[in-house]
Amino acid sequence: MQLLKDKLTEVRVLLDASFDKKLALPEGKEKRLVEAMRYSVIGGGKAFRAFLVLTVGEILGLKKEVALQIATALEMVHTYSLIHDDLPAMDNDTMRRGKPTNHIQFDEATAILAGDALLTNAFEVLSDPEMELDAEVRCQLINFLAQMAGKSGMCGGQMLDLIGEKESLSLEEITRLQTKKTGALLRFSVLAPAVAVKANETIQKALEKYAANIGLMFQMTDDILDIEGDEKLMGKTLGKDKTETKSTFITLLGLEETRQRAYQLCNEAKEAISLLGEKATLLLSACDFILERKN
Repeated sequence: MQLLKDKLTEVRVLLDASFDKKLALPEGKEKRLVEAMRYSVIGGGKAFRAFLVLTVGEILGLKKEVALQIATALEMVHTYSLIHDDLPAMDNDTMRRGKPTNHIQFDEATAILAGDALLTNAFEVLSDPEMELDAEVRCQLINFLAQMAGKSGMCGGQMLDLIGEKESLSLEEITRLQTKKTGALLRFSVLAPAVAVKANETIQKALEKYAANIGLMFQMTDDILDIEGDEKLMGKTLGKDKTETKSTFITLLGLEETRQRAYQLCNEAKEAISLLGEKATLLLSACDFILERKN
């Protein structure tokens, strides 16, 4: 597990350096927008999705510089979603990653623009010819990320999440919700390097199964942490799901059943990538990391 934690730290440093370069402060008063973008994207979170991109990329022989570009674009999209998710019209949160949310630190209008700009910049990063991928592959990555972020992925899942605050959802609906909202970007994290190197179908199917399982695991542990977690470690307000009687895995399955299903998904995820052999050590550790995480 220490090897994984060291890798996460390394990825965070690489990612922040990439953001620092791509989001350099411009001259003029409009720099407030970039300040808001940098506020949320630099030094925030575990960079777990970026870790997956770089780790799978290394396993498949993708150049580290290319994997970092893909990870940078992905984390821009992820951070945009968090900025918008925290807004009063959505979750109305005041803390994120241990500090005031973007709209509290700046204002609502600036937070909306910062999220919009991060989403747009992500596709600028992926389309950059300097990424050393041919144009067709860059287009495939752009299309893939757009699908995972849009109506068929994260945004579609967020819509189901909003509906689940007002009416009860079935287990099938909650599973579909989380496969979209949380799982879609994790799927991109794992499969984008395979797209970039044109990996064979066997490898892609194995990674697809792994990604699907860790996506559901991640949300199940989030639901568990909303009940059992430490707000100081989580860096955000907990217990809101229970207060708002929101539909979650726990409201349908109960705490212990949710925990058991997460462990089952962990074992299935590990089995899915067994064909990668010793190269998959960090990906195997990532499964345990998700189950054991405190934030």
